[in-house]
Amino acid sequence: MTAEDRIFLKQLQELRLDQLRGHALGDAREAIARAEELGPQRELEHAERDRQAALRLEENARKKKEEEESRRLEELRRLEEERQRQEEEKRRKEEARRRQEELRRRAEEQARLREQRERELQAKREAFRKAQEEAERRAREQAEQRLQAEARRQERQRQEELRRNKTQANIVAFFQLYDAKWQELKLSKNLASVMLCEMPWPTFQQGCTSPDDISRRSMEEFIFHPLRPGIETKSRKDRLKAEVLRFHPDKFNSHTVHKLRECDRGRAIEIAGALARMLTNMMAEEIQKETGR
Repeated sequence: MTAEDRIFLKQLQELRLDQLRGHALGDAREAIARAEELGPQRELEHAERDRQAALRLEENARKKKEEEESRRLEELRRLEEERQRQEEEKRRKEEARRRQEELRRRAEEQARLREQRERELQAKREAFRKAQEEAERRAREQAEQRLQAEARRQERQRQEELRRNKTQANIVAFFQLYDAKWQELKLSKNLASVMLCEMPWPTFQQGCTSPDDISRRSMEEFIFHPLRPGIETKSRKDRLKAEVLRFHPDKFNSHTVHKLRECDRGRAIEIAGALARMLTNMMAEEIQKETGR
């Protein structure tokens, strides 16, 4: 029922009540007329009846009003129940929305935690892989160092044996091999895989792999050896100059180092640099000696 219908119904009820009142008033007037005709006694009887009728009319009006009030209260109660129902429905929807939001938030949080755990696991795997690679690299380096140490030890033993048993022919052959290797390094265009231990260093010790393997004393013994062929007429300064030209960084790094294996080039540059510095100092001392004379 719409509000307009309720207003119309109320107006209809008031109209009916007015009609009833009109009828009652007419009845009362008739009663008064009859009372006047019947006399005082009848008038009293009619008055009493009229009073009773008025009381009944008032009672009916009161009951009518109470019924209307009851209907109004019932309508208010219904409207209140409807409001509460709508609020309850709204509350349930809001609660459902909050639950959905909480479920979505928890799902996102779980997904984020899974992703974080996956990243952490991946990082641990990567760290473990790197640790394994590092351990393998160190093991290879240690094995290589052991092999090099063993090679140096064997070479030292061989050199000791050579020193005990070498002859003039062997020394000359050693110098010839040294010069031949430098000639090959100078002229060959295809060399690119010479091993560090095969390099001709100015010392009788072979298999040198670091600057510590070559001392100034060993170089002096080699460079100024009296049996070295082809330099009998050369001065000490000229002998040093020939070696300086071979190991000077500018020439060595541009003409020689690229003919070694790539893995040996760094150490070769380091050895050549140390030799160039020692040879330069030795050359300076020889020049100072000549100047002093």
